[in-house]
This record gives sequence, structure tokens and C-alpha cells, in this order.
Amino acid sequence: MSEEQRRRAYDDTVVKDIKGVNEDFVLHVPAGRPLREAVDFLAEHKIGLTLVIASDGALAGVISERDVIRALYEHGNHALNMPVDAYMARDVLTCSDQDKVADVAKLMSEKHIRHLPIVEDGYLAGMVSATDIVRHFASKA
Repeated sequence: MSEEQRRRAYDDTVVKDIKGVNEDFVLHVPAGRPLREAVDFLAEHKIGLTLVIASDGALAGVISERDVIRALYEHGNHALNMPVDAYMARDVLTCSDQDKVADVAKLMSEKHIRHLPIVEDGYLAGMVSATDIVRHFASKA
């Protein structure tokens, strides 16, 4: 494959090419649950961030280890009994399965984020990570 063909393949790759919609079960916690459950979930799955899903299935936000630390710093152990919604990030950047991977990678780099939920028609359809992108292109090298 020539350098030009490689560049074109990179430019034309969309999120769905890397991470099929509904390909994997996306880890999440329900909105309204105590922060303690989110902490347990993060620890159990050995992850640093998870999605928070509203009762109607829509993406409500994300909760990260940093959010938990901030909650404990501000409210002590009492924070663990408060709803995850009180500490989650609500303005979550997302992508579509038809977004170009080059644009997604640029957004991740500019915003210093490693994960983007894939949202279709307002509902969670998957998750793409920086690692997914790297693995995809490394397998093509």
C-alpha cells in the first residue's frame, strides 16, 4: 500500500469502521444511584470512567475517578451516599458512528479526553476510545 493510499484510508475511516455500533456492551451506571455504587463499579471493572444513563436510556453524563476524588474532598464520606448525578460531568462530548476518525482523534487530542460515547438519535450506541483508534491503525500498518 502506497503512502497516498494509507493517507486516504485514514482520511476516509469512520467510527463505525473501528467500533461497530452496539458491538460491545457499554459499561454504565444508572442515574440516581449512590456515588458509592459508581465507585464500586469503577473498581470492579478496573476502569477510570463510566457513562451514566438516564432511566429513558439517554446519556445523562459521565463519572470519573477525578469526579469521585473531588466529591470526597468537598463532602467527605457523605458524598458516597449522594446520587452520582450530583458529581457527574453533564456536558459530555459525543460522536456519531459516521464521524470521521481523523476528526474524532483531533477532538480527543484538543480536549484531552480518551473516550467518546457514540450517540445515535440521542441514545447511547457504543463507545470509542483513543486505544481503539490506535489499535485499528496499528493493525493496518
